Amino acid sequence: MIIEYETSKYVKENQRIEIPDTKNVFLKGKNPYDGLDTYFGIWNNNNTLVIVTIISWRTIYYERYLNTSVYTACNIKKYLEQNENVKVITKAEFKKQIDNIRSIMEI
Repeated sequence: MIIEYETSKYVKENQRIEIPDTKNVFLKGKNPYDGLDTYFGIWNNNNTLVIVTIISWRTIYYERYLNTSVYTACNIKKYLEQNENVKVITKAEFKKQIDNIRSIMEI
């Protein structure tokens, strides 16, 4: 029996995004697996550096560093490589997503 099938071809492209401040950035993209929105943010909070990733409204990654001079470009690059159609968003838009997560986690 001969079965015909189609294979997918993964294409790598070089993309660019301008990030003025790698210690104060908020991004929105799409999860390539389910097409749902993802969010990524880095900011200073009480002399600490906070990095948060929200994936498809169901997975949250949170990191907090006591040293605010941590190199963050690798975190940003990882997010960019794992998401599609990434764009820079405002702090207010990111905060709205954090508030949505808080409401889900209320006890």
